Amino acid sequence: MQKSVEKVFKHYLREEVESEIAKFCRGRWVAVECVSRGGRRIFHRYWDKDTPLTISEPADLKKILNKYGKMVPRTIYGSANIYRKLSSKHDLTNEDNILYATPSWDVDGSLDEIDLIKEAAEILLDELRKNGVEKSVYLIWSGRGIHVHLNERAIGDEIWKRGALRVSYSIVEYILRNAKDRLLKVCERSRASERRLKVENIMDIQRVFTAPLSLHRELDIVAVTVNPDELRDFDLSWTKLDDFRYWRDWNRCEEGEADELALKALEEIRGDERMRVAIEEKKETAQRIQPTRPIGRFQVMALLQAARYYILRGDINLAKSFGLNRAIFYAWAKKRGVTTRRARERAGVSVEHAEEIQEKIGDEVAFRSSRGWFAIGGQIQRPRDFDRQVAARFGGQFDRYWNSALEYLRNFPREVLESQREFYEKVYLPVRDNPRKLLEFSEKSDDLRR
Repeated sequence: MQKSVEKVFKHYLREEVESEIAKFCRGRWVAVECVSRGGRRIFHRYWDKDTPLTISEPADLKKILNKYGKMVPRTIYGSANIYRKLSSKHDLTNEDNILYATPSWDVDGSLDEIDLIKEAAEILLDELRKNGVEKSVYLIWSGRGIHVHLNERAIGDEIWKRGALRVSYSIVEYILRNAKDRLLKVCERSRASERRLKVENIMDIQRVFTAPLSLHRELDIVAVTVNPDELRDFDLSWTKLDDFRYWRDWNRCEEGEADELALKALEEIRGDERMRVAIEEKKETAQRIQPTRPIGRFQVMALLQAARYYILRGDINLAKSFGLNRAIFYAWAKKRGVTTRRARERAGVSVEHAEEIQEKIGDEVAFRSSRGWFAIGGQIQRPRDFDRQVAARFGGQFDRYWNSALEYLRNFPREVLESQREFYEKVYLPVRDNPRKLLEFSEKSDDLRR
């Protein structure tokens, strides 16, 4: 164990490692993953209770090693977002504080199928070239796959003003949709029993990426930068801990090179569905095909709260996390027979907030964990938890209910959606015991538009 720890510190104290990590992380919110305890992943994201971790210069990495040394820092991550300032938790929840969000594609697979991973990345690079982008792209071998990054400076500031998250999401989605057929053919050739090849759009507000020359969280390999022109020559020998090879000019950029691509993507990508190209194993999914349990109040609350967050903030994954979080909160309050105001105070006591972000949605306060998702009672609510506990109960009708819920909520003034009490009384209560009213409302609206 001691030798392993020494290897980690020796690596991070190398001058070139400190320099490249600082170059990538400057302006980003940093996450440090330490050696796991009992299978539990351990992240740190703050210097203290309120100040986000940042690395602006090599000396900051040394400070992190000193602060968390006993816990053995393993992997350094930087947020997809680049912020105007990062001095408090408030800066993280203010979308106007986000200057850029690095457009990135995630190619994930098995170490036994590296050639397929490289081939999928080549398809993405080819699609970017077709759209006039070639000199501002770099690759990072993340451990079991490749992150294809587009240098955010290739997009002009005027375009970024349209909303950093929207711009980056649209670019990634646009390229994926255009490359879908070719990517699918590569995925069909994947035969790995675990980690079959997949390519997806993972852009969202809490996304982090492995920093260049960071160590993988489990494998003793280095996350090396790769020149797109040399991708075909890449192999795992480049990632050796004591003898790694990387591309030093990964941050090269031609300013404005991706402007045309960004504008086309913003024009074409209107919805929020995310492209994921993969071949799924066929499994028995009887519960999903034939939901036997009725839609309950819990699911109605989660659905409406998710739609509420989506309308106010616009992030579908965080909306799912928030919706499930609030449904749990109200179920907790009802079970104990306390008012929602008192429940909020008491529920807040049970959550460890030192590593959490406080977020206000109107006059309501909720907490997000250091991983970005909402949390309550020490438990994190992830989008997949929402899909399992809420969306699955609607069976194949969830999309209809979701779109109807959005239409229903947009019928209310913004001040109602921002008020915890009015949302509960005016939005939730009228449909609480009869969620089909949402569909009926949508159908009536359609009739009026005809």
